Amino acid sequence: MALTALKVKNAKPGRHVDGRGLCLLVKPSGARTWLLRMQKDGRRRDYGLGSALDVSLAEARDAAAALRRQVREGADPVAERRRARKVVPSFETAARDCYETLKEGWKNRRYANWISSFENHVFPLIGTRPVDQVDSGVVVEVLSPIWLEIPETARRILQRVGAVLDFAHIKGWLPDEVSLRSVRKGLPRQTGKS
Repeated sequence: MALTALKVKNAKPGRHVDGRGLCLLVKPSGARTWLLRMQKDGRRRDYGLGSALDVSLAEARDAAAALRRQVREGADPVAERRRARKVVPSFETAARDCYETLKEGWKNRRYANWISSFENHVFPLIGTRPVDQVDSGVVVEVLSPIWLEIPETARRILQRVGAVLDFAHIKGWLPDEVSLRSVRKGLPRQTGKS
């Protein structure tokens, strides 16, 4: 039997079902929360809809219907919520974190050049951009001005940017790995051995 506003107000501790997966969960402390239980890809998922103090029965039903519609259309509301809550650092912050993590394993003293090449050529252009918005097209834009002028440095920066993006993927800041194999196709051919 479906819940009513009066039943919500007077519900004793336990789980009270409204229908189609919508439940009112009442804790022994008296706290009341809305919960939508559904299946997505064969797995049971519970979606919190908020406190019954803030969300009325009608609002909970509307929210449940909207969530059901999203799931039917192939969305994953839990993953989207996680993504919305996750703070993605800037490219500069990710690069500095990557540098601090990796430098301990380097044998030679060249690691000082690693971060300075970013400071000179990369951070001024894309340092403030969120790391999840850096892709191969952005890397081509960064390397274009120096690709033929200082080719060895440009090649090293390409390699280092790849390391930063791999690091960002491992940290969960990038949902997918970014392939930089095509970057060289977007730049002129370097001549000479410099």
